[in-house]
Amino acid sequence: GLLFAKVFVIETLVSCTSSLSKNRYGWKIQQVGLLGLVNGMFVIPLSIMVGKASMMYQDRFLMLWLLSIGIVGLSLLIDYYDLFNGVNHFHSVGPGQYVTGYFVTYVSIQSFEGVIGSALSKVIPTALATGTFNSGLLATLVDTFGRFCGDMFISLMGCINIEQLMNLLFIPGVLILCTCLFIVRKYYDLLAV
Repeated sequence: GLLFAKVFVIETLVSCTSSLSKNRYGWKIQQVGLLGLVNGMFVIPLSIMVGKASMMYQDRFLMLWLLSIGIVGLSLLIDYYDLFNGVNHFHSVGPGQYVTGYFVTYVSIQSFEGVIGSALSKVIPTALATGTFNSGLLATLVDTFGRFCGDMFISLMGCINIEQLMNLLFIPGVLILCTCLFIVRKYYDLLAV
């Protein structure tokens, strides 16, 4: 469940960037590409930092922190003003807040993937580690299904209301991450491996 939720949230965040930034901020493809490049440059160093932190802290503790940071980042992308007053007001989410929220969410949730992998490797039975239908194949299938669902969700929300696309995508994303946080908290003792 955590792996699916992670992939779904990242897919909705990344795949909607071109249409969202074009329609909302008038960005050109070069600006969208630059955003992806800058985010990509930070993922590996921050994942290394999370890897080093995993030597000092348990996976479950890192899960809580990375999910919490992801929730904060995704909350920055919710346009609260648009919910009540209309679209594209000067109080709305501007490009600076969008880039900040995007960056915080992307980097924290991508780093979360490594922690999930570490935790899964410790709790998955050895019987699922052998043969063709092993845990790696299952993780790949969950990843692919999460991407598919994320892309379908973007399409559906875009058909509902393209002007409210930010809120239609990111409010459910925050709720999904909050659910993941609740699950990690609920099963915190079981994750002590």
